[in-house]
Amino acid sequence: MIKQQKKQYKAVIAGKTYIISGEASLPHFKSTEELLNKQFKQIAVIAPKLSKFDQAILLTFNSISDQLYKQAEIDELNEKIAQMQAEIKMLQSQKERLKPKKSAVSSIIATARQESRTRSSNKIFKETNK
Repeated sequence: MIKQQKKQYKAVIAGKTYIISGEASLPHFKSTEELLNKQFKQIAVIAPKLSKFDQAILLTFNSISDQLYKQAEIDELNEKIAQMQAEIKMLQSQKERLKPKKSAVSSIIATARQESRTRSSNKIFKETNK
C-alpha cells in the first residue's frame, strides 16, 4: 500500500487559526472544518454561557458519541454481510449436491451407442472390402 504524503491545512475553528497536518485531501479538510464550525455554532446557541473550552468538550463528546453509534452500525452491517456470505456458501454447496451427476445408466447408454457406431462402421467397411 502506498502511503500518502502528509499535507498541511490552515483551518479557522471557532475564530482561531490552526495548522492541521494529515494525509486527507483538501476537500476532506475543508468539509471537516465547515462541519466543526457549524456544530460549534449550534452548541453556542444552545449553551451560550459556556466557555469556548466547555463548548469544545461538548462538541468532542458529541463527536465521539456519534462515532460509537456509527461503529455499532458498521459492526452490525459486517455481521449481516458475514451471515449472507455463509448463506451463499451453503446454497452453493446445496446446488453442487443437487447437480445431476453422470449416472451409471447414462454411462452404459453412451458406451452402447459408441459400440453400436463402431460395429456399424466395421460392418460397412467389411462390405466395401468384399
